[in-house]
Amino acid sequence: MGGADRDRVAFETARLELARMRVTMAGHEVALQGALRLCARTLKVDRVGFWRFAEDRQALALALGYTLSSDEWNAGDVLLASKYPAYWVAIESRRIVAAHDAAHDAATHELAESYLAPLGIGALLDAPVFRAGELIGVVCFEHVGAARTWRPDELSFASATGDLVAMVLEQGARLTAEAALRVAAGRAAAAEKLELVERLARGVAHDFANVLLAVELVAARVARDGDAEAAASLRACAEVGGNLVGQLRRFGDRNNRGAAAPLRGVVEHMVPILVTLLRDAATIEVDLDALPADVTVAMPAGHVEQLVLNLCLNAKDALPGHGAIRLAARAAGAAVVVTVADDGVGMTPEVVARIWEPYFTTKATGTGLGLATVKAIVDEAGAEIAVASAPGRGTTFTVTIPVA
Repeated sequence: MGGADRDRVAFETARLELARMRVTMAGHEVALQGALRLCARTLKVDRVGFWRFAEDRQALALALGYTLSSDEWNAGDVLLASKYPAYWVAIESRRIVAAHDAAHDAATHELAESYLAPLGIGALLDAPVFRAGELIGVVCFEHVGAARTWRPDELSFASATGDLVAMVLEQGARLTAEAALRVAAGRAAAAEKLELVERLARGVAHDFANVLLAVELVAARVARDGDAEAAASLRACAEVGGNLVGQLRRFGDRNNRGAAAPLRGVVEHMVPILVTLLRDAATIEVDLDALPADVTVAMPAGHVEQLVLNLCLNAKDALPGHGAIRLAARAAGAAVVVTVADDGVGMTPEVVARIWEPYFTTKATGTGLGLATVKAIVDEAGAEIAVASAPGRGTTFTVTIPVA
């Protein structure tokens, strides 16, 4: 096979490869890099670049350039129309500019001193790039070395490259527009869902407040009839419920952040409530000895109560019969570590991987919201939560909360 035949095969192979190139979500620059590298190798030129017109068409900027000998990419060079008027007329003609001897060609000689000579460029071949019928730039093939005569098959290949670059840019623009539409649609859907949740939160807060009022009235009556312990327990339940109402109302107002809380005091206040809620299914052991009373965490009291309550109730649901739940808290440098452990049935790795998903539950009567609520509270506070569990070995949740 002669040299001309080999070149023809190489050009046809490269054309097919260029035609198969498609822009993916990785971005149009990746496809453009592939096209420029292929063109440099096929035409055996050391430098290939896509130059794009500025909006006022008075400048050409190198959007992406490739150097074959060093396998390097560059961008940012600028050519001004005012400095190179003959070259500007040539590229604005919307035709291929083939400068065999670039330093002396009528179209490119103005580039000799400032651009061609410093880079050692002996020949130039510029192919126009059109988008929607408008000339937006050129693909420039730069032969480093002596003058070079551009053959007809090389001119044809360069022209095809200009069309390919235009296709890449068009695909990239379309993907960008489609991605923007998807983001906008997602934000609109999220805003609509948030508004619905906010309305629900306000409604639940209103109804829950009425229920708590009834609890307080019953507590007053119980106290009047002489059962002080039951009255105290009812009032404690009402107080925790009141804090939950406050959380719901703040969420409904898009402001669910609160002040720091003394974690030990909050947990101690909850112990009678936890004992009442868990007594039919578990005994609860509380260890707060390693946590000073004056340590506050970067989490509002209502969120601490929700966190502890949901973790303890989740532990209760994991017990096959009457079991034990251990609640502990300790200071750990700039954080407080809270653990809730049970000796229940435990979880498989597959279940552990999904426990934070809203509405995911393994219980017939579960809502799947308890642990999702815990995760949301932890994330908002900048805290961390870990879970250790295995079938038949129980479960331990460890929450690390920054100190306020």
